[in-house]
Amino acid sequence: MRDVLQYFDLIASVIESSVAADTVEVNFDRADAVNGTVDGVLYFHDGSRLEFTEVVAIKQPHPVKLSYRYQYVRAGTEIFRYDNAKHHPGLSNYPHHKHIGGKIVSAIEPMLNRVLDEVSALLLETASESPSPPKRRRQRRNPKSR
Repeated sequence: MRDVLQYFDLIASVIESSVAADTVEVNFDRADAVNGTVDGVLYFHDGSRLEFTEVVAIKQPHPVKLSYRYQYVRAGTEIFRYDNAKHHPGLSNYPHHKHIGGKIVSAIEPMLNRVLDEVSALLLETASESPSPPKRRRQRRNPKSR
């Protein structure tokens, strides 16, 4: 990869191939040929959303995320967040970590497609836990009432 625009194209194709997102708001900001920022929000059918930001530099031959944040929110509550803010030096994969359920755990640097897979799995899990709508019963007529 030689240009940050190629990376932006990759991110756009990952988002376009995601069948889970209903609405997408994404901004691509090219600082120069090899540096840029992408940030956006993907909204899902249940009202949840994935907010993300990547600050990237192209260092031959790969893009390098200088900083990133992927935060999944449902009903106003953070479900999980991946980031590489340098505030948990005791973790094995420092600075990469994940916030989940009030805990902070070591994590590898995620790719957007993997985060979208995780969100899709949570959406399926939530859908299977939702109570099914009540079944309508047919009223039986008393045969003698005719």
